Amino acid sequence: MEKLAYNVQEVAALLGIHRNTVRKLIQRGDIPAMRLGHRILVPRAKLEALLDAKQNPAGAGGA
Repeated sequence: MEKLAYNVQEVAALLGIHRNTVRKLIQRGDIPAMRLGHRILVPRAKLEALLDAKQNPAGAGGA
């Protein structure tokens, strides 16, 4: 079964950035996340959509 959400440390490892940077991006709203008790989780589908949008920005491309 695939993971439906990642914790901060897993997101940091996937993106190759420090976990404090992930927390800052979540606080700014750049990475969508939800809080379950004391845990911060990033839904896999939201993270994938965010990465797809960053790789294929709207308006980019030829004429």
